[in-house]
Order: sequence, then C-alpha cells, then structure tokens
Amino acid sequence: MTYLSKGKVTFREEPRNRSRPKFRQLSRDVSGEVFDIPEEHQVIFAYETLHGKSTLIGAICYKTADSCLTEPDSTFDSDYYHVIAFLFVKGDFQCQGVGRQLLDRAVLSMLSVTRRPIRVQSAERAVAFFEKMGFVQVGQPFESMCGPRLFKFLFNMEKIVK
Repeated sequence: MTYLSKGKVTFREEPRNRSRPKFRQLSRDVSGEVFDIPEEHQVIFAYETLHGKSTLIGAICYKTADSCLTEPDSTFDSDYYHVIAFLFVKGDFQCQGVGRQLLDRAVLSMLSVTRRPIRVQSAERAVAFFEKMGFVQVGQPFESMCGPRLFKFLFNMEKIVK
C-alpha cells in the first residue's frame, strides 16, 4: 500500500470481463478517447482510498510473452516479447509515483513467466516517463494512421531485462 498526500493507494489485478467498463471510462478520462482492453491482456488498477471511498486513478494493460517461442519474428510487436498496451494515470495523480508502481507490478508479473524484453509503443508525451523507467527508443517514431491526436506519433521502446 502506498500513501499519497490525499489518501492511500492500492493496486488490484482484475478479470478482463468485469473490468472493461472501468478501463474504458479511465481511458476516456485520461486521453479523451475510449480504449478497450485487448484480448489476452491483463490489467492492474490503482485506487485511491480517502475517507473510506475508493476512486480509480490509474491502470496498466499488458500481455506476457509467449514462453513457447524461442526467437522473435521480424515485427516489433512479436509475441516473443512482453508488451505494455496502455498505461493511464489521472492528471491529479501524475508525477506521484502511481505510474511507476503500476509499471513495476506489471513487470514483476511478466518476468515471473519468462525473462524477455518488454516493449511498448509510446505516445510522444509518455516517452520521457518510459525513458526514466529504463526503456530506450528502438528506431524512428512513426505516424499512426488512425486514432486520436494523442497517439498521432508512436515511439517503439524496449526495456532489456537481465
């Protein structure tokens, strides 16, 4: 459990089928667009509890690598790698360690399956965060053909784990 200046923060992994509406609302609150949890992905939610009331403040959506694969194929999003699909933290809770703790929990979960690099296609405004977390850019940014302005340019990033 973590304490922010306002209250305590707890983290919970929840089943995809029951958490979709919450995740969709959080993505809208943070990005202005609705995103869904991709198939075969897991989600960890962050909640702040203040005066007995819990409020959803963040989430990370990720997929563990396919441990049966012995080498990656040629695409960046190969199933050989662990993948972070989304990381959302509400504005009032950014820069308070919530994103770091969500990422740390997801990384522990992924590495408990197999020790493989972790990849993310990051929005431009999140690149600095991922760099602080040990990710490096792989190749050049590319323009997304669809999606909101937030994701107009995506940056392939990777974290090598030892």
